[in-house]
Amino acid sequence: MAQGPTQEDFQDRYSIQLVKHAKIDAASSGNNTLVAAVTAKKIRVLALFVTMTGTAVTIRFEDGADGTALTGQMGPTAGQTIVLPFNPVGWFETTAATLLNVELSGAQSVDGALVYIEV
Repeated sequence: MAQGPTQEDFQDRYSIQLVKHAKIDAASSGNNTLVAAVTAKKIRVLALFVTMTGTAVTIRFEDGADGTALTGQMGPTAGQTIVLPFNPVGWFETTAATLLNVELSGAQSVDGALVYIEV
């Protein structure tokens, strides 16, 4: 019985991918850089959590400042936490040499952390 192709490795087996962490500590309306651009590398988010205090604002992750939306606008209420559990193939990623941005619809404290790799 013939078998179809199998996926042996969803990561790039020819390079080492160091898992990195970044805090989410945004409070300004508009653009907030989470991870600086890396020459010739994409930023792939594997996991994150985010929460806010005070007045609800919308949160959107973007490919660069004022860039292409990587997620839809999320509007958690004060004290609510958004969790994207570990996903080995990633939830979203930037284009090469582009920073990871979080855009807030208003000035509000949004905090958390994320796990990412550079690919």
